[in-house]
Amino acid sequence: MASVPFRSDDGLIRVPVQIWGVGLASSPLSFVVDTGTPRTLVDVEVARRLGFLPERATRQSRVVTAVGAERGYVVTTPRIRALGWDRDEFEIACHLLGATARVDGLLGGDFFEGMVLTINYAAGAVDLSPPPPVAHHG
Repeated sequence: MASVPFRSDDGLIRVPVQIWGVGLASSPLSFVVDTGTPRTLVDVEVARRLGFLPERATRQSRVVTAVGAERGYVVTTPRIRALGWDRDEFEIACHLLGATARVDGLLGGDFFEGMVLTINYAAGAVDLSPPPPVAHHG
């Protein structure tokens, strides 16, 4: 388990994320850890720079926010790296996050699935680790 420091200048937990696109990897991107978002999202402009155009979509995506619903598309990245872990052949939804968001994406619940996520605000660190082994009594 590696502890990853986070910036929280505006109350958001920002961590570096790297996404492999069509033939290239991104430079580190700034994603917000968002445990309330079930799917990892990347801004449409970042997706386009990585070669994830709407024509490459595996299906459409819809995000419901406080101000309404927004349509996007889902692509599969060969690899995404965050918090010391890689996920291969990982689906991400591409949506317009808006220039005012000042983030490249949201690291959603699907990235943390099957893992233990610990957010230590006092230390300004995030840990992602496998669950402890289950003791079998017999």
